[in-house]
Amino acid sequence: MKLAFVALVLTGCAQLLGLEDTKYDQHDSGVDAPSICDGAPACTAMTGRSVCGQLVQTGAMAGLPLRLGSPTGNSCATVGSTEGPCALTVYGQAMTSFFAGNPADRITGEIDDCGRFVVPDLDSAVADIAVAVTGTDIEQSAVVVIDRPTMMGTDTRVEVDVVTTATAQGWGTEIDAANPPSVTGSYLVTFATTSDIPYTLRIAGTTVGSPPTQPWGLYFAGSAPFGTLDPALTGSQANHTAIVVPPTGSMELSGQRPGKTCSKVMLQPVANTLIHVTLGC
Repeated sequence: MKLAFVALVLTGCAQLLGLEDTKYDQHDSGVDAPSICDGAPACTAMTGRSVCGQLVQTGAMAGLPLRLGSPTGNSCATVGSTEGPCALTVYGQAMTSFFAGNPADRITGEIDDCGRFVVPDLDSAVADIAVAVTGTDIEQSAVVVIDRPTMMGTDTRVEVDVVTTATAQGWGTEIDAANPPSVTGSYLVTFATTSDIPYTLRIAGTTVGSPPTQPWGLYFAGSAPFGTLDPALTGSQANHTAIVVPPTGSMELSGQRPGKTCSKVMLQPVANTLIHVTLGC
């Protein structure tokens, strides 16, 4: 199953968001630094298939959970904050509807001040879904969850990488300071691999080129996912992440290294949105 993977401690809020506080999640804090945000998200499905996980930062704070400075572990609806994750709205729907811009099947979810979210009871018959967040000062940021089981249940540990407007503009400047290209309408790609050998992006079996001619792709430097772009790189680094600005219409996206090809997925761009997808490699 190719999932684009990514808790509240007060009993009442735990029931509200369908989260539990008994499992440790390495994304929340170090082993020697327990916090109120510890705990792996868990979903409760009543009539469909729910999805839950964590909002994650990109750019300068890449890889860190998006949360308030002093989180309580409570739902944003109860803490009354409009900052950090509480400034955002999360929703989920079928991936095909998301691509088409059709809001008819959208289900709005809940976010807590630790940046954990739950979207309840999406259609259990739909294998491919999108989870998106919107808000002020961010680009619409989304993740596609592909090939999930078509039965009642839950999809857990889903991460939505939130891209601020400043980060998107910064990536453009890192590419070309004199003439920054736009990165909206692009895909953030994770190569799910344990190999240190660099992977390259491929569309319809062909290696993508460099900006500004679409489709183009670049790779993130260092160990942090979706942190700093380096136009000089020709393949993925220790963070196993990349960005691709696709052509218009549908595309077959994959990755490749010598002797290994990643899973192929059919996708299409969504205007003014950055979408995260994980390729099994």
